[in-house]
This record gives sequence, structure tokens and C-alpha cells, in this order.
Amino acid sequence: MVEVHRVVADPRPGLSALAELVDDPADLDELIALRNLSDPLARAAAAAIALVPVADRYHGPHAAVVMAPFLWLGPSRFSPGTFGVLYAARSRETAVRESGYHAAKILGASHAPPTTVPRVALRMELDEHGVADCRRATGVDPAIYDPDDYVASQRYGQRARAAGNSGVHYDSVRDARGTCFGIFRPASIARVSDRAENLELAWDGARIASYSVVTTYCL
Repeated sequence: MVEVHRVVADPRPGLSALAELVDDPADLDELIALRNLSDPLARAAAAAIALVPVADRYHGPHAAVVMAPFLWLGPSRFSPGTFGVLYAARSRETAVRESGYHAAKILGASHAPPTTVPRVALRMELDEHGVADCRRATGVDPAIYDPDDYVASQRYGQRARAAGNSGVHYDSVRDARGTCFGIFRPASIARVSDRAENLELAWDGARIASYSVVTTYCL
């Protein structure tokens, strides 16, 4: 069991909060289907959750925090967008650098002036059993670490998931000293901490230069 950190814009985006309303993980499909009657956006979530076997779903306090990446699918380093991946880092610093990189791309593309970017830092306990180790020291194809081209890493992720791995353990591309996990199986998360932190990432007009903890609160 290892502690991991995740930094996000919103810990409970969209329909993910529905995951906290069911006593049985199998009931989530039905709840989303009912929501679909009045919310067309629920259609995509219904298709996404169907990809996660009931036995693989996280069920417990703060389920929305874990299930969110599996309800809203999109391309990422280890998925072409056909399945969900929960990304987390071994340290908060690495998680901030990973999240900050993506925020900086958006801010830089829009030529945003200096500003602060709100984020939420979360802590979880991960059961790393069944996670494929693809850190550089294992001799894995270095192409999966391309900073911008995800083709090789997405293929690796597809193969690892198809082989039954619960996720991947890899070196951070945005923090040379850190490592990260990409989790395919939500139930690999054993616990979500009740404590979360509101962060402010400082954009200086060219990069995320620093960050600060603004407040600590209970989820």
C-alpha cells in the first residue's frame, strides 16, 4: 500500500458525484441511466461506466473523487480515450508539476497575463498489486516518455490493461525526481483521505513558477 497524491481542478466534476449516492456499485449504471432521461451529457457517462466491471469500481467515502476519470473519457498518456485512467503521483510536489504543466499549456496558448490557478490536492492510499512497472530503469521503450507524443505510451497502456494489469507505475515526465501511477482499476484505490487542500498555482506569464497552500478542508 502506498500513499499517492492527485491535483485537480475539481475533485467532483459533473456526474461523478452520483457515485456517492449508491450503496451498491452496480446501481451506478441505473442511476446514470435515469439521469440520462433529462441530461444528454449523461449518455457519455453511461457508456464510460459500462467499461468498468462492477467488481473493479471504487465504493466508499468520496467515491466521486476516484470514479470521475472513469466517467469522462479523453486521450491521455496511457489511454487513447477508449478507457479511463486515474493519474496520481508519489508526492504532492510531483502531482503539482504534472497538473501545472497542463495548466501552463492552456495559459500559454492564450497569452494569459500573470494570474493564479486554483487547484485541489488530494491524498489516497493505493494498492499497487498488479501494477505494471514501466519506469525507465526497467528498460522499457523510451518512446513512452516522449513529452508530447503519446502514441507509444497509449499503445503500452492498452497492452497493459488488456493483460489484466491494474495500472502502470512510471517516471514523471514533468518532475525528474518523481514517479507516477496511471490506474486502470478504480478499486485499486483503498482509501481517499478526508483532508484536501486548496492550492494556488502562480502563473508568471510564461510558466507556473510556484504554488501555495491556501486552505485545508474536509471533503
